[in-house]
Amino acid sequence: MEDWVRLPVDERELRARCDTLRARAAQRRPAIDTQNVLSFAGRHLPLAASEAEIARLLIESYGSVVSRHVLAARVWPEDRDGRRNALDVRILRTRRRVAPLGLFIKTVRQRGYLLHADVDEGAV
Repeated sequence: MEDWVRLPVDERELRARCDTLRARAAQRRPAIDTQNVLSFAGRHLPLAASEAEIARLLIESYGSVVSRHVLAARVWPEDRDGRRNALDVRILRTRRRVAPLGLFIKTVRQRGYLLHADVDEGAV
């Protein structure tokens, strides 16, 4: 997302352009509501409860890596040992569900998972 102006520029025009870019940036951040509906770039997608819990945590840390341990603890708070294969399956299902919105869950080796958006999605 970018914009440009030719100097000299009127201060009101510059502020208007900055406000527009901020509004566009806000739309580029995914959100999930209490009914487990994921919203991104003007589109909406209902998620299953388990998918929503993973998506919610990744959205809370949008742009940052979330460790497997943190994800497993959030999905299964009563299970301290974690469930490696079960988490892998849930991540896989969530990946497939969010991909049509232009969202991707990337595996960061030996660190965890990162939610990011397709850079071309919603470009003007």
